[in-house]
Amino acid sequence: PQATKDEELAAIADLDSELYRVEASPKSQRIAQLLADGLILARCAGRMEFGQRALGNRSILADPSTPITKERINNAIKNRDFWMPFAPIMLDTYADLYLQNPKGIASPHMTIGYPTTRVGYEAMPAACHPADHSARPQILHRDANPEVYGILEDFASLTGRGALLNTSFNLHGHPIVNTPADAVYVFLNSDLDGLLFSHYLVLRNPV
Repeated sequence: PQATKDEELAAIADLDSELYRVEASPKSQRIAQLLADGLILARCAGRMEFGQRALGNRSILADPSTPITKERINNAIKNRDFWMPFAPIMLDTYADLYLQNPKGIASPHMTIGYPTTRVGYEAMPAACHPADHSARPQILHRDANPEVYGILEDFASLTGRGALLNTSFNLHGHPIVNTPADAVYVFLNSDLDGLLFSHYLVLRNPV
């Protein structure tokens, strides 16, 4: 399923305007800037995903350049054990720079582990395994998800890093979100910084 604009609007209609602000039709540049500024954003947009990994449409996204990001996500929503690694979503144009992949094996669904290069690990330590610096990437091509690809491109333009941390959008022990109402529930019951729909962006107001 895929939510309509009206369903998204209905899910956010009762949010307290003193606590949250809503932006309509956010551009990829705006999203990329927020991520570059260190915000943790959850994305519930496009068609629902199912399977063992989140692939951008029901994902929590963050800048992977500092290990502190991993701690923030665990404190905000995931509560995972310290040794459990997160994984990156990266532009296909950065895959050779970030991964040791001499056989050119494709990884569109975040199911294969690779050693990272020195450059790759330095760009995304929060999305790599802390012990061996390996990564289990989603290597994204534009035609697979143009909207997320655009966010990654703009993030790379701002930071020089062509990857984001990508983990499933759910509370620890709960299934991945499906509807906008699911997404709002998780947002309100976590410390995520923002919630991104296809047509709206919800951000917490500064306290």
